[in-house]
Amino acid sequence: MTKRKRSSSLDFRRFSNVADFAQVMLNYHFKDAQRHFDHVKHITKLLCLQYNDMHRAHPLPEHDLMLIFAGAALHDIGLISIPDSMLNHKGPLTPEQRKLYEEHARTGAAIIDQMAGIYRLSRHEKEILRNICLYHHERYDGGGYPEGLKGDEIPLYAQIVSIAEVYDSLTADNYSEPRSHEEAMNLIRRGECGAFNPMLLECMERASCDMQALLECATNDERITLLQNTYSINRRSYWIQKRILDVTVSALALVVLSPLLLLIALAVFIDDPHGSPIFCQTRVGRHKKLFTIYKFRTMHVDAEERRAELETLNEKDGPVFKIANDPRITRLGGFLRRTSLDELPQLFNVLKGDMTLVGPRPPLPSEVAQYSRYAEMRLSVTPGLTCIWQVQPHRDDIRFDQWVDMDIAYIGTRSMRHDLKLLFQTVMAVLRRSGS
Repeated sequence: MTKRKRSSSLDFRRFSNVADFAQVMLNYHFKDAQRHFDHVKHITKLLCLQYNDMHRAHPLPEHDLMLIFAGAALHDIGLISIPDSMLNHKGPLTPEQRKLYEEHARTGAAIIDQMAGIYRLSRHEKEILRNICLYHHERYDGGGYPEGLKGDEIPLYAQIVSIAEVYDSLTADNYSEPRSHEEAMNLIRRGECGAFNPMLLECMERASCDMQALLECATNDERITLLQNTYSINRRSYWIQKRILDVTVSALALVVLSPLLLLIALAVFIDDPHGSPIFCQTRVGRHKKLFTIYKFRTMHVDAEERRAELETLNEKDGPVFKIANDPRITRLGGFLRRTSLDELPQLFNVLKGDMTLVGPRPPLPSEVAQYSRYAEMRLSVTPGLTCIWQVQPHRDDIRFDQWVDMDIAYIGTRSMRHDLKLLFQTVMAVLRRSGS
């Protein structure tokens, strides 16, 4: 008889009853326990995603990720029956309080051991969940780790949940004196909440935009759903295939279109010889990294200086500037924009890796300065030549917040099939309409 392969999703479902049990018990102590558990789980997923993106050669196994997410939902199981006075305590714990915390952490671990037997978890599965519940409480004063463990000696997956729990404890409204995102990050960086693996601190820095968005979206059900969609398991094969597609298509297109590129450059120079045919501009890429974008120049050389006098004519909402009959556009520039030919030099950006074929459009630094935390989620992936907004009919009528929702929806559902579909739709959109 063929042995049936075990699915990682089944492991998560087998443990769901334990999660339900823990949450029912903890509701006795926390007025907003469900929000706390969900938030810690979301931050944990985000940090795991960032970790795997940073360490693609040695990522956290997919099977382990499911257990880490389950452990994040159970991280407070060791707090069952701890008095409210202990939960609300501020500052370093006394030796007696520390002993009480450790006793309850071990009680939580014992519950995990018992449930592991009932649900037939493997030894590896049990250890992941047990360590998460055992070690996550040992952060608030930076000392007194169980069994003398400190910093890197604590398993990485337990530290991931620990740092997520600390961040939520510092920023949540249901705790006393909630801190801002910036204040919480500074406390964690300085080691005032315990010693953490430097790799996790780097993960938090790179995920900063998304973590701020979680704070902002806590009361917006539709947007929090989009936000949660971004926490898909990072599949290394998708990133490899995407990069191969980017390099292949951009290199081939540059070779095939080189005569057209030279012809357009010459035409731009003849139309307006006062500046370079190629327009270089600083844009904001992934994780707010600045890079230089290339386009064929479609405006007069003093366009940037003249923008201030045209601000009152802006027809777009949000941190985006656009007017239908912009007087700064050259005669040839209008044609290049309508046909999207002005974007062709960005194939060099794709080849370099600053951009990708499909992804949210890269914004200006001045626009990012006006972004909300939610809008900054657009910066969590590499910017692209085209995305969902670019293929919409009457796209100029779409509000900025809808544009952001489309980009975040793409981030949460991206796949090679989706990317190829958007590329095809982009080509058809360019051939079908006059552009913008």
